Amino acid sequence: MKYTIQEIEAGLNSEDLNIRLKWAKNMRFTPTPEQVERGLTDAAKEVRYSWGCRTDFTPTFEQVERGLTDKEWLIRSIWVERMDWTPTPEQVERGLTDKEENIREAWAKRTDYVATPEQIERGMRDSKDRVRLAWVKNTDFTPSPQQIELGLTDKNPEVRRAWVSRTDWTPTPHQIERGLTDTYNTIRWAWAERMDYTPTPEQVERGLTDKEWPVRLTWAERMDWTPTPEQVERGLTDEEEDVRAAWVRRPEYTPSHLQTARGTSDVAVTVRLAWAERMDWTPTPEQVKRGLKDRNPEIREAWVKRTDWTPTPEQVEQGLHDRDDAVILAWVLRRDITWTEEHIRKGLQDSRKELREAWVMAVQHQNSQESSTTDFMEVHSI
Repeated sequence: MKYTIQEIEAGLNSEDLNIRLKWAKNMRFTPTPEQVERGLTDAAKEVRYSWGCRTDFTPTFEQVERGLTDKEWLIRSIWVERMDWTPTPEQVERGLTDKEENIREAWAKRTDYVATPEQIERGMRDSKDRVRLAWVKNTDFTPSPQQIELGLTDKNPEVRRAWVSRTDWTPTPHQIERGLTDTYNTIRWAWAERMDYTPTPEQVERGLTDKEWPVRLTWAERMDWTPTPEQVERGLTDEEEDVRAAWVRRPEYTPSHLQTARGTSDVAVTVRLAWAERMDWTPTPEQVKRGLKDRNPEIREAWVKRTDWTPTPEQVEQGLHDRDDAVILAWVLRRDITWTEEHIRKGLQDSRKELREAWVMAVQHQNSQESSTTDFMEVHSI
C-alpha cells in the first residue's frame, strides 16, 4: 500500500498521540531525514521509543548521542541495542556507569568496543547479578586469575555457572573440587561437563551417586575414566532412563547375560533401543523375537539391522508387512535372505519409490550371488 506525502505528513504531525505512534510503527513507508529527526525529538516518550526501534534509517551522531542521554531509560536501552553505529569511548564509559542496571547490562553485551581493564573489573563487581552475568558472557577479554576466582565464588549461581562454562581458562584442583561439591546441581553439572581436567576416583564416584540425574548422566557420558563392575551395574539399574541408556552406550565393559536380559525388556524405549544397537553381545532367539515385535519402530528397525542372528521365514514375512516403512526397508536391505519370485514381484510393484529402489538393489545382489555360485560350480565341475 502506497501513501501520499500528504497522508504521511498528516499522520506524523497529528496532535493525537495514538496516531503519531501508529505512524512511527508503520514500516510501509520510508521516512525522510526530516521526518526521522522530528520523530526522535517528539515530546512523547512512546513516539521517541518507536522511532528508535525503526531500522530503515541510519542515525546521525547527534541522534545517537541524544538517544543515549534520553531521560527515559527504555529509550536509552533501545539505542544501546542498535548496532548500526560505533560508540565513542565517552559513550561507552557513560553507559557502563548508567544508574539503570538494564543499561549497564546492554553495554556489557555490546561487542564493538574494547573495554578497559578498569571497566571489566568494575563490571565483574557490579552490585546487580544480571550485569555481572553479562560480563562473564563477554568473551572479548581474557580474565585474570583473580577475576576467575571472584566469579567462581559469586553469590549468584547463574554467575558461577557462566564462569564454569567459559573455556578460556584452566581451573585449579581446588576450584574443581569446590565446583563439583557446589550446593547447586546446575553448577555440579557444568563442572562435570568440563573436559580440561582428569577426575579422581572419588570425584567420579561422587558424581555417579549425585542426587540429581543430569549430573549422574553427564558423568556416565564422560569417557576419560574407567568404571568398576559395581558402577556399571548401578548405572544400568539407575532410576532415570537416560542414565541407564548412557551406561548401555559405554563401550569399555562386556555386559552379562543378566544385564542384557534386563536391558532388552526395559520399560524405557531409549534403553531398549540402546541395547538393540549395541553389538558386543549375542542375543537369544527369545530376545530377537521380542525385539522384532517391539511396539517402537526404531527398535524393530535396529533389531532387523543386527547381523548376529538368522531370521526365520515367519519373521521375514512379519517384517515385510510391518506398519513402518523404515522397518520394511531394513528387511529388504538384509543380505542373508533369499527372496522368492513372489517377494520380488510384489516388491518391484510397491507403490513406495524408496522401497521399489531397495528391491531393485536386493534383486541385483541376489542375482550376483547366484551368478557367483554358478561360476564356482562350473569351475569346480560340481
